[in-house]
Amino acid sequence: RAGFIGMGRLGLCTALKFEQAGWDVCGSDVFPSYVESINDKSLRSKEPGVEEALRKSTRLRATLNLLDVLEHADIVFILVATPTSAGEEAYDTTTLSRVLSDIAKLRPTNKHIVICCTVLPGYISNIGSYLIESCTGCSLSYNPEFIAQGEIMKGLSEPDVVLIGEGSEEAGDILQFLYETATSNEPRICRMSPQSAEIMKLSVNCFVTTKISFANMIGDIADATPGADKFDILRAVGQDTRVGHRCILPGYGFGGPCFPRDNRALGMYARKVGITPSICDATDEYNRLHADAMVKALLEQKLEHYTISDVAYKPQCPVDIIEESQPLEVAKRLVQAGKRVVIRDRPAIIELV
Repeated sequence: RAGFIGMGRLGLCTALKFEQAGWDVCGSDVFPSYVESINDKSLRSKEPGVEEALRKSTRLRATLNLLDVLEHADIVFILVATPTSAGEEAYDTTTLSRVLSDIAKLRPTNKHIVICCTVLPGYISNIGSYLIESCTGCSLSYNPEFIAQGEIMKGLSEPDVVLIGEGSEEAGDILQFLYETATSNEPRICRMSPQSAEIMKLSVNCFVTTKISFANMIGDIADATPGADKFDILRAVGQDTRVGHRCILPGYGFGGPCFPRDNRALGMYARKVGITPSICDATDEYNRLHADAMVKALLEQKLEHYTISDVAYKPQCPVDIIEESQPLEVAKRLVQAGKRVVIRDRPAIIELV
């Protein structure tokens, strides 16, 4: 039996996936109307597949009571926000730490507690474990997801990799079994210490952002070279199996709620342990320089006004997220240059702009 603390977009999706795999699931949240909408199956979500999965669910219930979750579950997943403000490097773990403290006050025994939200390396061993040290027989593991907003249900069904930072061998065994039953593609399951998993989680996103910045740099070089075609170049680069074709075509820079902050966070942690994060810094810096290059190219067209479409943080994103959107960044810089810019997108995105 599985429990969830935090039934937001990712928490609910994960709970539904485990329910589909045959697990009895109880999840808690702090908003009464939201909990009610899960239980009566009236919840509306822009995340594809959620409403249908909720309608079909028979082993999922939501509650406002944390104790209900702890009494129900053998393994408890925590999926609460660890946000950063724009430009900041660290994650705000206030809510996560409060949840762990609240769990400790209830003195559960022999539970496997699993943190799924992104944290800086060292959080679990230095803070999380301390907060639940009074919970007899309880382990604390790290199991972050690698998903994209707008594709969460699909990403949970067919993950490339499942990361398990196991607090105990038994916890690792349970998590491995759970994912083997809940996924459809036999993903690679990587088991390691929580400390290793904390670094690995950031490393994946940072490597992807490095590929994006590198591809855009090559694209900008090609644009400045008569006779060169950036798409031909980068498609060929991607054919080399050492590189791969994903995230290697030119376009807007990276944005969204994960990539920029994870890149900055890894850089911050590297400095903390005495390592100079030159690659993280260069990746972040070129993401800004590429926006400059895009604006320069647009201004050279000398148009009366510019139209920019599809301004969510990634192309054709079905959920309404514009955090660190690079199309919007380009639009803002055009306006700063004195140009008239028209944004074309669906009404929900326009309201956010």
